Parts: sequence; structure tokens; C-alpha cells
Amino acid sequence: MPSAEEYNIDLENRQTQVNEWAYNNKMDTLFVFQILFISLLFVTILLVLKGQGLVGAGFVWYSMFVVLLLDVIIIVNRSVYTNTRRDSRFWSRKHFSDDNNKASPLARGDSSYQAYIDSVRGAYSAPESKCNCPKPAKNC
Repeated sequence: MPSAEEYNIDLENRQTQVNEWAYNNKMDTLFVFQILFISLLFVTILLVLKGQGLVGAGFVWYSMFVVLLLDVIIIVNRSVYTNTRRDSRFWSRKHFSDDNNKASPLARGDSSYQAYIDSVRGAYSAPESKCNCPKPAKNC
């Protein structure tokens, strides 16, 4: 049974995670609203220009369709990503389909991995200097 202090620390950590997730979710929502506002502003400018006869109706309808399509793609992409890939506990983490499902290629007690690590460390270690001079000489 955890002590009251450990319980409070765990509770505080979880509340921090919840606050971070809620904050980032609000920022994501704000991003979508900004995209929609910019699109609405662009369409309004196009409609004003069409009303003054500076651009044709075909161009305005085509542009509105492209903007609407981009908005739908962005909103669906953000929604699907949040619902399927984003971790429900940590906002910045992503789930992959093969997470924790594959067995290790090494058997229990296999020393080949440590031998590999040692060989890599040996290959990248700095060569020892043969000169003990405080200042490098030409012949060292």
C-alpha cells in the first residue's frame, strides 16, 4: 500500500498529464478553427471580387471547392490521427501497430548483443595518443 505522500505525488503527476493533454487538444482545436477562419476570409474576398466583376464565377466556385476540400482533409486527418494514433495518456506519444507485439530476436542470456555493443564501442573510441608531450610535436 503506497504512503499518502506517494499517492499525492502520483496524483499530481497524473493531473499534470491530464492538463497537458487538455491544453494540447485545445491548441489542436484552435488550429482547426484558424484554418476555417482563414478559409472563410479567403472565400469572402473571392465573393466580393466576383460581385465587383473582377473574377469569374467559375474561378470562384473552383477555388471554394479546393478550399473546402483542403479543410475537410485537414479536419479528418487531425481527427483520425488523434483517435487512432495518439496516446491517450501522453499527447506527444504515438501508437504503432506492432508496439510490444514482437519477440526479441535474442534468446534469454544471449551474450551476442553485449559483444556487438563492445565491438561498436571499440570501433568508435578515440585512438590513444603515443605522445606524452604537453604540446604536440611534429614527430609525435
